[in-house]
Amino acid sequence: MTTFHIIHLVAGAWLILGPLMGFLDTYDSLYWNSIIFGIVVGAYNFYYLFAKKNVDVTTEHS
Repeated sequence: MTTFHIIHLVAGAWLILGPLMGFLDTYDSLYWNSIIFGIVVGAYNFYYLFAKKNVDVTTEHS
């Protein structure tokens, strides 16, 4: 399992558990959660694709 997959597991867990635990009970907190979460995921993916120049995709050749 790569770091890429771990980040997505943590992000998915936050999206599932955040609203259920009462962290996101107002529209203002939902707004800031979306912005911060978007920046974190976007920055990580930008680094992964452009700085490391690595794509975690496999292709099969016949």
